[in-house]
Amino acid sequence: MPPTPPLSERRLRSTLTSKACDSCKARKIRCSGYPPPCQSCTIRGAICRFGTRKIPRRKNVNRDILITTGDASSSIKVKDVSPSGPNLAGIGLLSGTHSVTFFSDSRLETLSAKLQNNKVNDLIRRMSSVINSRAKITTSTSPEHLPEPGLSSLDYSSAAKYIAIYYEQVHPLFPHLDRETLDSTIASPNFSTILVNDTAFSALYHSVLALGSLHDGGGSFEPGKGKAWELLSLALAKVPDLPKAKNSLVALQAITTVAVYCLGVTCISIEHKIMTEMARMAQDLAPSLCKSPYSKAFYRVFWVVYVIEKIMSFHFGRPSAIIDANIIVHMPYMPESHLGALNWAHILAQQSRLLSRAMNTLFCPGLCHRGSQYFLVTIDQLLEDLEQWRASIAEEFRPGYPSQFNLLRRPMHGTVGIWINYLYYSLKLILLRSRLQIDSYQGNGLGKISHSDQLIEVSRSVLEIVTYVDVEPSTPLWIIAAIPLCALFVLFDHVISNPKSPDTRSNLALLDIAGGHFSRIEFASGGTLPGSLISEFTYIAREYINQCDNQDSLKEAQNMIPSVNHDTSVGESYTSGASHSLEQEFEMAQATVLNSTSLMDPIYAPIESLWDSGNDPLYGIDVMNLFNSIM
Repeated sequence: MPPTPPLSERRLRSTLTSKACDSCKARKIRCSGYPPPCQSCTIRGAICRFGTRKIPRRKNVNRDILITTGDASSSIKVKDVSPSGPNLAGIGLLSGTHSVTFFSDSRLETLSAKLQNNKVNDLIRRMSSVINSRAKITTSTSPEHLPEPGLSSLDYSSAAKYIAIYYEQVHPLFPHLDRETLDSTIASPNFSTILVNDTAFSALYHSVLALGSLHDGGGSFEPGKGKAWELLSLALAKVPDLPKAKNSLVALQAITTVAVYCLGVTCISIEHKIMTEMARMAQDLAPSLCKSPYSKAFYRVFWVVYVIEKIMSFHFGRPSAIIDANIIVHMPYMPESHLGALNWAHILAQQSRLLSRAMNTLFCPGLCHRGSQYFLVTIDQLLEDLEQWRASIAEEFRPGYPSQFNLLRRPMHGTVGIWINYLYYSLKLILLRSRLQIDSYQGNGLGKISHSDQLIEVSRSVLEIVTYVDVEPSTPLWIIAAIPLCALFVLFDHVISNPKSPDTRSNLALLDIAGGHFSRIEFASGGTLPGSLISEFTYIAREYINQCDNQDSLKEAQNMIPSVNHDTSVGESYTSGASHSLEQEFEMAQATVLNSTSLMDPIYAPIESLWDSGNDPLYGIDVMNLFNSIM
């Protein structure tokens, strides 16, 4: 019989930051939550501290099967040909929140010390509150709680208009439907009977109408409102019954069409559930439908499912539900997705595959103890493949093409151009940020400078085309908000950390453009999405730069004063003394920032916890948790 382990090892435990600060818990009052200081402590002027609590795990856990994040090594060794170095610790599924933290807690402390205020912390707390409220599932959005509706009361002309708009604006981007079959069913004399008796087709029909209405101006940024949502609710009510539908292909087409609608901001609370169910159905049906007479139609649907699920999984920082190694479906020829020389469906599938590789080879929990050399080689290979993908794109759609801005103004071509640009820049941004962190650890100064410049250039490129993004409920969340927000954070951090940079004024102008984009979102949503909060980052940056400029002017004025002037009046002496005191105070604050051991280069500092066993590492681009706050 094996010996009884010590009491401290009988139940393995992990730690979690408390949701309420120690002061609020002692007073038994509601706490606004992490990060500190909370609202209650701010009002009372008290010290705000969030403790940690231990979370017991299941009994009799075998330590040999766990991947720990501490210095103690497990009995299971991961073979790696790379040189010894730090290990990627604490990937989300094993510990922490598996999220990207553009402003980690230590970085927030850095910014607060540099700015000499807590404006960024307060702004992030307000933004987190907004995102939290939008992400909650309500009875008006959950498929399980939707009342069973009747058939839509649309007249024939309105339905025909929505279907025509769908084929014009949605179908070229997501060609998963067989238009001939759908049109023949709608034109059938028994159409009304089919809608009543066929759950799968009813869901498909109403989701097509919903997307047509959405692109015709019938949508809303607020869930549960608008004609488009009214039509979508008819399809959502039937989603729980789709896995049991007799016509499995139509059922898969229906949930895929619903998933296309869920790409927008309105469905942020239900998109994960829809995406997961869609991916599960596609993989379960693949063996049977690939051998059926409907195999070609299934191939269409499958690759649209693959693209949607991979893109959303990567940008939400979560594992994909589709296993690439199990795919046996080839890419069909879809002429409606061709835009001139561009094969849109093929290009999109290639990039989705690249995103999947990035998740599996960089951000997978099983890789958290690989050496730095492994990550360097992998990141460089992904960057090389990304550039090859870019080079394979038709010149007029290629990111960085000089005359591309004229293309972005054209209806369908502009949408495709923005998708391609943001898919390229988002992956490059995340890879460069990871590469910079590793360069920093190894002391590779030249590589760090090169990748820093590239990262800033990528962020600038994202914001330069943000004015071409349609501020509409139909625009995908990661395009209208996530990627511009990431670029804004990188540029904001760069401006604050490098106020003397020659491109500071240009970067401030781009921050203004980004703030204007998010203010447009607030205006278009009627105030339900307070996008103007983002413009406050620009205000904070400008205020800080002006303070630095004033300090420089003060120094120049002092240098012009003779070092010895015995005729200086008492008033002048007082003014000079006050100015000297202000200068000393500013320099002391700067020295405090520069001498802090927790501060790092501004470009990679937002992810400095990548090698810190106590925090979470980079994990995709999680728009639901851009900060370390508990959401």
